[in-house]
Amino acid sequence: LVKFWTDQLPQVMWESRRAMQLSLALFVLAFSIGILSSIINPDFARVILGNEYVDMTLANIEKGDPMAVYKQSESFGMTAGIAANNLFVALKTAIFGVLASIGTAFMMIYNGIMVGAFQYFFIERGLFWPSFLTIWIHGTLEISAIIIAGGAGMTAGSGLLFPGTFSRTQAFQISMRRGLKIFIGIEIWNA
Repeated sequence: LVKFWTDQLPQVMWESRRAMQLSLALFVLAFSIGILSSIINPDFARVILGNEYVDMTLANIEKGDPMAVYKQSESFGMTAGIAANNLFVALKTAIFGVLASIGTAFMMIYNGIMVGAFQYFFIERGLFWPSFLTIWIHGTLEISAIIIAGGAGMTAGSGLLFPGTFSRTQAFQISMRRGLKIFIGIEIWNA
């Protein structure tokens, strides 16, 4: 266990640094697309977030508590719900790397667009600062976990795309082990 945290995980993170950088770049690009799409089409938030969520958020804004969505349940229940959601999104993002990293890239783009549209939804209503603080404080672990899981998924899928001197099967097995180590590291860290 000590060797995993002090040797194996740092080594695999270093070996996967380009996949991590690509994952972050995809998320930032998608975040920008979410904002730009919301600027161009004021109803874009409804498309990406859903009518029910947007209507609930508008009702919360009218009540004077725009961030009420983060206060809906008791503290422990909300924490457990957020943790379960984080695990599920990170798991999907990492596992989709099996599809030659295409599924992982899709998850990164989707989540980036969603966060960008959500942030701009509040900017449009003059609520930048309260939304910025709430979204990024709430989402610090979740968003970083998604980005790292994206790097894990891209690492896992890289063996199929770039086998090097190994057979595709061997390269895929090696890259899957690396991706799994990263994923286990994030999930234990976020638990």
